[in-house]
Amino acid sequence: MKKMLLVFLTIFGLSAAACATQVKVDYWVINASGGMSYPVMDMGNYNNGGIDFSASVRKGLDSEIQVGGGLAFVNMPYKLSGAAGPFSATVLDIEGVYAPYLPDFIIWPYAKVQLDLDMLKYSKNDLNTLNSVYDSDTGFGFAGGAGVNYPINNQVFATLEILYNQVSVSGGTGDMYSYFTFNIGVTMLLK
Repeated sequence: MKKMLLVFLTIFGLSAAACATQVKVDYWVINASGGMSYPVMDMGNYNNGGIDFSASVRKGLDSEIQVGGGLAFVNMPYKLSGAAGPFSATVLDIEGVYAPYLPDFIIWPYAKVQLDLDMLKYSKNDLNTLNSVYDSDTGFGFAGGAGVNYPINNQVFATLEILYNQVSVSGGTGDMYSYFTFNIGVTMLLK
């Protein structure tokens, strides 16, 4: 799955670069958002919903395609009261956005994919002492989803975004962490 995503992003990047050489575009997109995170699949058995915050900067390659990077923080408490601490992730990402220009629409949709470097902190059971201990690990992940922008004026947009996030530690064979983020925020277009 990760190899397919990497191939997809490579093709996406090459096609975006080819389009950028044909059209002179000069704009940046800055986004700040926050909201709630909700664990799914196996992670949903152990964690409650939590909060997340993110910020990103993207460069417009043409009028519809943007690439850039961001930083996010996710925090979700465990359902068990004896956990040493909450699950948390600090996420550095490389992201690509396809945002078709639809001037006659009230809201403007977009699709987003990203590759992540996740720095995780989580509780686990120590088999020697049978107590919960706080541990950390770093792994690669990915996210994908969609959002809508509501234009307030020509340069500021209210944003609503939903992303599915997945990260696996221990080289893809270890624990799998899967969760959704539901964010509202502000997007600024700088020309």
